[in-house]
Amino acid sequence: MNKILGLLFLVFIISACAQLNPYMPKAEMPKVSKLAPVWIKDLDPLYDSGNLPIALQSPLIHEGIVYIGQNTGSMQAYELENGKPVWSEVDGSTYHAAPISYKDQIVYGTVQGRVISRHYTTGKMKYSVDLGASVETKGVVYQGRIFFQLRNHQVFCLDVETGKILWGYKRSISYLTTLQRASLPVVYKDRVLVGLADGNLVALSIDEGVLLFESKLSTASKFVDIDNAAFILNDKVYLGAVGGPMSLIDPNTGKIIRKADFTASRAPYLIPNDSSEQLLFGTPSGELVLTDKNLNILNKVKISEGVITSIVPFKNGLAVSNTAGEILFVDTKTLVVLEKFHLGHAYSAVFGDMESRENYLSVLSSRNRIFTFH
Repeated sequence: MNKILGLLFLVFIISACAQLNPYMPKAEMPKVSKLAPVWIKDLDPLYDSGNLPIALQSPLIHEGIVYIGQNTGSMQAYELENGKPVWSEVDGSTYHAAPISYKDQIVYGTVQGRVISRHYTTGKMKYSVDLGASVETKGVVYQGRIFFQLRNHQVFCLDVETGKILWGYKRSISYLTTLQRASLPVVYKDRVLVGLADGNLVALSIDEGVLLFESKLSTASKFVDIDNAAFILNDKVYLGAVGGPMSLIDPNTGKIIRKADFTASRAPYLIPNDSSEQLLFGTPSGELVLTDKNLNILNKVKISEGVITSIVPFKNGLAVSNTAGEILFVDTKTLVVLEKFHLGHAYSAVFGDMESRENYLSVLSSRNRIFTFH
């Protein structure tokens, strides 16, 4: 009995000392990860050894569903929360861009050159239209029309409800050394602005596809492609050719107002709720470049050894993807990397766009793995 009382007394003394001693270490709360995937799926098709299939497409999040084209030739729909399959429909082709949502449909293009519209909850096809060449961009909808750019440097305008072709603009590209990628069409007032593989920005009339102007952004002898989408802010266009400086352009005339001192790998991200209208660019050398609206550099931080491929808002910060197989969580104000997530494969990269919507982040790696974070 005395031994038991003595043991209880000893426990009481140790507990009391722990409470009285301010220098005793306290247990730390575990750090909550910003980049913890809630589900991952391997969409890699069967392939011969040494011939890795590379994914270039991007996901879409819409109404609690993630849509992604699988390179086995089918469009897939998964529940956003848990990755449970919703529907799968065979298109018989691979994909180079993301679907877009329109009313109760999702609309997308295939490498075989078809534009397809399906019901977003059932996958039932509404229409399928053959455009004759690989559809390289996602669609852009404006006043009942949808615009795409194709691998053969052609821009198409379709009726988004029916798929009827309204007009097409074909550009003859004499350059043999192009990256064979395409710039997303962007609507400005009565025109569509599109960057082309010959280093020109063109403006086409929305109604008929008539050429309104062309503006040469690169005078290099090869690899002059304009692959980025034109970004419009305050009646100014921000755009640059591959390997060339970012330019500030008048979208009414195509006149180049000024050229920046850096090259951007993607269209900029506009810092939200900022009255000074600051823009954040990713570069081919793995830098984040913060500028004012006149392209004056305010801050520059190197965060990666890979090319920056996408910048999207996520969890009160920024998610940044690159070609080094990383997703980076970055502080919006300081541009400091707070967390890294490695995609887990020696040949992983992100060539498409990340999708941040409904408090989720969805990413497709070049190795055909889709990661969804929450």
